[in-house]
Formats: sequence, C-alpha cells, structure tokens
Amino acid sequence: MTKTIIAIGGGSFGQLKTYPDGRQVQKPMETLKIDKKIIELTGKTQPKLVFIGAAHGDDLSRFLAIKKYFGETLGCVVENLNLIDDSQRPNKEDLKKIILGADIIYIGGGNVTYLMKILGKTGVDKLLRTAYDNGIIMSGNSAGGCAWFEFYGNDEDDDFDGTFETFKPKRALGFVRGYFEPHWDTKNETGIDKESVSKKSVNDMLKRESISGYGVDEGAAIMIQTDNDKQTITEITSKPGARVYRLNQDKQNIHVKMNQTER
Repeated sequence: MTKTIIAIGGGSFGQLKTYPDGRQVQKPMETLKIDKKIIELTGKTQPKLVFIGAAHGDDLSRFLAIKKYFGETLGCVVENLNLIDDSQRPNKEDLKKIILGADIIYIGGGNVTYLMKILGKTGVDKLLRTAYDNGIIMSGNSAGGCAWFEFYGNDEDDDFDGTFETFKPKRALGFVRGYFEPHWDTKNETGIDKESVSKKSVNDMLKRESISGYGVDEGAAIMIQTDNDKQTITEITSKPGARVYRLNQDKQNIHVKMNQTER
C-alpha cells in the first residue's frame, strides 16, 4: 500500500480576507493545482476531507473558507474536526471513526507547537499514524505541512528570542524524516531576528544539528510517497516560480527535481 504525504509551503486558496479596518480582499488561488492533485490521488469524485484547524485555534471562519473552497469549488465532502474545546471535540470512538473514515486529512496553518500539543493531548497523533498507514492521504499547508516531518523550527515560540543561539528544531509527528521549513521564498537570505528567520540561519541550524530537510516556497508542495522500501519525492508547483529545495549540510538549497526515488 502506498502511503502519501503532501506538505504545502504556504499560499492562499482564494479566501476572502477581512482586515481590522473592515477592508475585504479576495486572495488568489495559489495552491489550486496542488489541491486538485490531493483530490485526484483519492480516485474519488467526491472524497471526504477532514479539516484540522487546531494550529489556528479551531477558528470557525477558517473552516468555513476551507469548506467553501474544497466543498463548493473542488467537490469534496468537508468535515471540521474541533479538537481544542472539550465541549465540541468528538469522543474517542467518534474521533476514530471520523479520522479513519476520511479520504483526505488536511491540517491548516498556524502555530505548530500548539498543534503538536493538541494532537498529543487528544490522542489524534496516534490516529493520524493509523490513517497514514491505511493509505489515507495526509496533507496540510504551512504548519500543516510541518506537522508530518520529524522537525520544524521554533521561531514562532516564546523560547525563540530572535537570536541564532535560541533558534533550534522541535519535533513534529515524524511520519517523514528530516526538517520542513515553509514560506521559503519569503525569507531573507541572511540575518535573523524575531520577525525573520533567514535562509542562512535555517541552513546553519541544520548543519549544527546534523539534520537534512526541505525549504518549500508558497505555492509549492513536496509529495512523499512510500511503498515498502521505496520512497518517491515529487515537487508539485501551483504558482509560477515556486519551488521545493533540499537542504543538507554539504550542498544547500538544491532544487528538488520531479520524481526523485530513494531507497
């Protein structure tokens, strides 16, 4: 059985964004090609997509935007999985039915550390592993891309003070080996502060920790498909110029070509 993860580096999906001053802006569909690929892999015309929005506090407005996009635009049956509020979270049996009954699991963006805490607290981390092993498509954007890897950066957390000394990797679910850095194209080349972790800072940290990984642009995704001892890594792009880069200690920022197979 082929196990599949599609981790998106960021990008909008056509949602209507409302700013504090009341302005509303229609965002472009920067991930459409990627999202269509996610759906195509299920082999179904109306797959069931379960959305996990814990990384952004189970924000209802985010779910409604996801439901409109994946439901009305792309034809999925979309279900929201509230995990934070005890009164809204399904019981253990229902959680199992919802997750293992999905064709697609899609994790939204936000704070990865908070997401990991909620997944562990509710036991959903273990259910996701079972779903992955059963061949359900695992996907996510930004924090939802980080979730599937061994490591992500702590630059959004209180233990990072904007210096290289406190920039370090944290552990995610570990379904895929290595480190995941989203929004790669938006990062400065050098420098580091509380607002901006640069490409050089990420590369230097990975070298110090002896970790390899991926930098993924907004509008790009990395697809990892595993079948027994064979693993295929594929770049999917949905925005002109968007790319996936392999980061390691010897050769950094190497463009990932299509369909690289590893054993």
